[in-house]
Amino acid sequence: MKPKTVIADSVSNWVISTKGQDPNRIIYQLLTIGEPYLVLIFANTKERVDEIHAFLKAQGIKAAKIHGGVEPRERRRVMKAVAQQKYQFVVATDLAARGIDIEGVSHVINAEIPTDNEFFIHRVGRTGRNGMSGIAITLYKPGEEHKLAELEHMGIHFEPKAIVRGEIVPGREWNRRATRTKKNERLSGNIYGMLKKEQKKHMPGYKKKVRKAAEKEAWFNNRVEKRNARRNAKRKNKAKGLDKA
Repeated sequence: MKPKTVIADSVSNWVISTKGQDPNRIIYQLLTIGEPYLVLIFANTKERVDEIHAFLKAQGIKAAKIHGGVEPRERRRVMKAVAQQKYQFVVATDLAARGIDIEGVSHVINAEIPTDNEFFIHRVGRTGRNGMSGIAITLYKPGEEHKLAELEHMGIHFEPKAIVRGEIVPGREWNRRATRTKKNERLSGNIYGMLKKEQKKHMPGYKKKVRKAAEKEAWFNNRVEKRNARRNAKRKNKAKGLDKA
């Protein structure tokens, strides 16, 4: 069943690709850029929560962790400390965080896309409450674009972002199918036809084959243009010689 509501308008919903990067390092950068008031970091498993928590601790970040593997007594102590805002950063699983009602959450970071789309709504719903603005940041890795597509189909819109030299800047669109279509339109009819033919046959290495063909065509066209330019120059020089005579 689809969730009854989507995220509030007061929440800026960002998405960041982790391609070629350490997700833990990205999370650390997000915590140290600007001045977040209170950040909830969600992961899908207790093992992933432990990994993120250990990494942040190694970087000198004081963070609480909450998951089903934490002893009940310790979990209650941590939850009480979180409620009293003794921690600025909290790493948790979805089920462990259900009983926590924290005021003033400025950021929610999805270290992983949840396995259940409804969990995404619950996570992001922790920020942007009571008329206050909030930021939700979702990290995704190559091959997970279909999960983002499912969430957008529910009415959730993502703003692509990237971290460049310690600043958060607009990033590349996570779904670049339209861009690829426009790029294909710039190819010649012969190369575009070859591209579609090779894709249909699903031949191994077809992208490399098509790229080489396009490069060969571009080289040939460039050669023709240079030859025509030389001919035109010769004609002009010849015409100048006749004028002087």
